[in-house]
Amino acid sequence: MTETNRFMDLKEQEKIQKKNLILDVAEKIFSEKPFDDVNMRDLAREVGISPGSIYTYFPDKESLYVAVSLRGFQRAVDIMNEMINSGDNTLDKVAVRYMEEMIDNYDYMRIVQHCVMDGKFRTQESIDELKVISRELFSIFDRILVKETDISDIRAVTHLIFSVLNGIVFTFGKYPGRTREEGVAHMKKIAGLFITLLNKGGEK
Repeated sequence: MTETNRFMDLKEQEKIQKKNLILDVAEKIFSEKPFDDVNMRDLAREVGISPGSIYTYFPDKESLYVAVSLRGFQRAVDIMNEMINSGDNTLDKVAVRYMEEMIDNYDYMRIVQHCVMDGKFRTQESIDELKVISRELFSIFDRILVKETDISDIRAVTHLIFSVLNGIVFTFGKYPGRTREEGVAHMKKIAGLFITLLNKGGEK
């Protein structure tokens, strides 16, 4: 490798590290403040770069917000894939693990919901990224349903499962007066009831 190529590689690594640092700080700030209250100048100061430099990585606050939400979504997908690859992949176990991940990263989930419901995915690039990650997550549940049930419209049922699990987390994930353990136990119970009903309708 020439000195020029080595220098270019180092610059690229530095750029990636700086971008990840911006995302780390943005995740923290977006989880603490509403979207409209976040100031890019304050965020840049927290990162330790000039306000102008942050726009080298993200053209505006909205694109940064979307990038944070997509990174959190991808993290959930990676964990689900680890379960599938380990063989620990029954529907009830994957459902519970998904909900636990959403509780532990509740701010990510809230940001993703905000991005979707408030129309923050506006560029074709961000929409395409969301579709790719969503389909990857849905395919995990698709594979489990094919293995465990005789249901014909697999993707529609996957959408149902995904909607129900997210609804359970949003309703009970941070319920006042309950510890995390109590919340998880209650959500496991609800998810278990739902999966039992689902299995009755599509048992092999």
